Amino acid sequence: MKTGILYGVGIGPGDPQYLTLRAADVLRSADVIFTVISRNASSSVSRSVVESLRPRGEIRLQTFSMSRDRAVREAQVRDNAEAIIGELRAGRDCAFATLGDAMTYSTFGYVLEIIRAAIPDLKLEIVPGITSFATLTAKGQRVLVENGEQLRVIPCFRSDMAESLDFPKGSTTILLKTYRSREALLARLHREEGLDVLYGEQLGMDGQLLLSDLDAIAERPEEYLSLIMVKKQ
Repeated sequence: MKTGILYGVGIGPGDPQYLTLRAADVLRSADVIFTVISRNASSSVSRSVVESLRPRGEIRLQTFSMSRDRAVREAQVRDNAEAIIGELRAGRDCAFATLGDAMTYSTFGYVLEIIRAAIPDLKLEIVPGITSFATLTAKGQRVLVENGEQLRVIPCFRSDMAESLDFPKGSTTILLKTYRSREALLARLHREEGLDVLYGEQLGMDGQLLLSDLDAIAERPEEYLSLIMVKKQ
């Protein structure tokens, strides 16, 4: 039997209007669309985006563990990859819908590695999507980088990184997943002069919030879909 095609689809920040035309075409036409939810979440943003398109295919929700135990996370990823492999081997075209860009700090990268190993001649198309930091700068109407400025992305900030973290002149630093260690980060930012800070959460969705005042940011509750941009010119 002919193996199905796998599509890794970046769906942007969560607003269906930010889907590319290619992403919308793939999600509407795939036989099976896999969407993502974390074990502790109450709803799936990726699923709601896909549902807004009224696709012809079946929507499958996959849970991905946020456990600190690496073995638990890896087992969950493998189980999800095996489910996709089964559909592909049955000849069904499958799309994996992931927030942001499919190849930038994405869950898709983990399952793709396993799928490629299982199906060496895999037919694959990657559909790029809008990243969270591109959305942040657009919503905040701030230039991300220009001329010779340096862009740095820190994917997961931890409290023990606060003292070693630097902000070079002429750089923009994007800090992802700061919500659990935000207090230490804000204390570090308070001690630095000449910074332009922009915090965003729920970008492109109901509840979107943009803040630049460090004290106001500190008052916000933990929010997984949040990030901070720090510029030093």
